[in-house]
Amino acid sequence: MAGFGDPAFYGDRWAAVYDDHHRQMDPGPAVEFLAGLAGDGRVLELAIGTGRVALPLAARGITVEGIDASAAMTDPGPAGGHPLQLADRAGPDGQPGRPGLSGRYAGWDRSPFTAASDSHVSVYQRA
Repeated sequence: MAGFGDPAFYGDRWAAVYDDHHRQMDPGPAVEFLAGLAGDGRVLELAIGTGRVALPLAARGITVEGIDASAAMTDPGPAGGHPLQLADRAGPDGQPGRPGLSGRYAGWDRSPFTAASDSHVSVYQRA
């Protein structure tokens, strides 16, 4: 039986109720932050889940691709899923992209990340 060592464990168990459980979480601040970073570019969302953030980004015309360890979170149907492309990303040379940390904040409002911060937003860009 799969357990916490399985990357899909969380999503496989939460997919059917994930959106209802997280309904109170407004994706608006994250969408605004990420849309500002994306500009005319595209977005790769790690742990894309059911598309809670990716779908509003795509609705703005931003190309969104995602990766998730759980097929249950990304499969179309009532348990989850979205009409976005799921793909491994490679650089222009066909090799996996090597992202570099370009910023870290305590929240979507770009407040400074400190040792006292209880959350973080880390921004990676291809190095």
